[in-house]
Amino acid sequence: MFKKGLLIATMAMVCGLTAQAIDEYQFHRGTAVLKGRILNRPAGEWTSVSIKAYNIFIDTDRIVSIPVKDDGTFEAAITLPHSQGVHMVDIGHVFLAVGDTLELTKDASKMDMEGVTFGGNGVSATINRLWPQVKKHYFGNGVVSGNDVETEQKAAWKKELVRLTDVVIADVKADKLPVPAGTGSYEKEVLGASALSVPLMEVMRLNFNNMMEGKKTESYDFLADREQWLLDNPAMVFMVDDPDIFFGLATLCMMVDVSYGVNNYRIYPELNEPQAITTYKQDFMLPSDYDKGLHRQMLALRGDTLLSIADYFRLSTEAAKKRFGLKKIGFTMQVALSRNVFDEIRMNDETNPDHMAARFAAVVPYMKHPATAMQVVELYRKYVKENEGGIDRNVSTSPEGDAIFERIIAPYKGNDLYVDFWSWGCGPCRKKMMDEREKVEMLKDEPVRFLYIADEKDTNREQAERWMQENNIKGEHIFVTHEEWKFLNAKFQFAATPFGTAVNKKSKLTTQKVLDKKYD
Repeated sequence: MFKKGLLIATMAMVCGLTAQAIDEYQFHRGTAVLKGRILNRPAGEWTSVSIKAYNIFIDTDRIVSIPVKDDGTFEAAITLPHSQGVHMVDIGHVFLAVGDTLELTKDASKMDMEGVTFGGNGVSATINRLWPQVKKHYFGNGVVSGNDVETEQKAAWKKELVRLTDVVIADVKADKLPVPAGTGSYEKEVLGASALSVPLMEVMRLNFNNMMEGKKTESYDFLADREQWLLDNPAMVFMVDDPDIFFGLATLCMMVDVSYGVNNYRIYPELNEPQAITTYKQDFMLPSDYDKGLHRQMLALRGDTLLSIADYFRLSTEAAKKRFGLKKIGFTMQVALSRNVFDEIRMNDETNPDHMAARFAAVVPYMKHPATAMQVVELYRKYVKENEGGIDRNVSTSPEGDAIFERIIAPYKGNDLYVDFWSWGCGPCRKKMMDEREKVEMLKDEPVRFLYIADEKDTNREQAERWMQENNIKGEHIFVTHEEWKFLNAKFQFAATPFGTAVNKKSKLTTQKVLDKKYD
């Protein structure tokens, strides 16, 4: 009891808020029960309900597919890495609290959240019922995107977002959120954080788009005066809408934008070089304009030009604090550092446990909040166990998805298969297909097939096939139903397109990089 009280008190001091209503238990892994009913189901549709849950601290998601019975009911216990807003495919974002039960009814004849009602009196139900009215109270029908504002109006647009932020902060401080009397402090803290995230999200979206276009971004001058509410507020983890996007943008804006744009450092291993060089580059940061010939002569020097990973994180965080006028490395930046480390696991198949240990050791000193420290340690332990014991890529928790995928690949047995899941609205998907044309042509006489799979609900077959013909996109083009897509989504655990996997001649899952090495 003493230990729990001490931990909660520590969290309150760290985040700087006057009251910390959210129990530290909500930051831990646990189970929430979701049960409900789908009304007015069209024949053959709504055979399952898909949930996308996120681990905000390490930028991973987990997809759970819940079968819907003939009478429209469904129920499942969902393991969450922490309490959070999850995304229900074809419905919208709902809040699930660890240890709670949420009852939900969806009218399939209505769009998205319009046909949703919540039952019960738990914290999850209360938050989900109140969030739409809180959001409308502060933002009306929604905050206007900065991309839709003329350049000369951008300053006024941002000024209005800052004003709305200050209104929410004032109401949270004064305990005057627009909620019924008797609403619990836990619920109010989640709703307040959810409201605070909305204006900041729009500023980050605009700045991210500017960053991708090579434009200078200087729209964060309001952060320093509101640091404890926007950047050092652990309750942001529990926001209802788009928590994955919020922390993804915060990571890019707080870390990548700073470290790449200001310090100009990056890891860029050349895997075709001798192994000694490759290993060295994985262990040290290099200036992005380094000279490769000179680098060979500097392997033993370790001067100012070569930075250790610990040095990199130190300089990046110092640059971020200076740029935004921050007093400390707050909760959001701690999350950004954690996500930065675990992004390496997904983005670099060559990453080894020693390299990950170095990155882990470099960020641990910054994990001042108990939740970030706990999540980083837990996931590092998982990473080590998986890499020591090996990962079986053929293990699946979706038998329905297994059957659908087996049916798809059956005509191509005996071939190595490149498999890409794509959608028409995904620009990178179409670019990848365009870029692969030469590879497809080069391997046309080899026992290799390229499978491009799309959801017929999101990708118009006639439009897509016309585009593929006009652009000479070869390969096997497969369209599945939306229900089949959801089961495949659950089988492969991908939250968005493009997503690629591969199957070898023995019909075992592998990776596209393995096939690339085979056919280089």
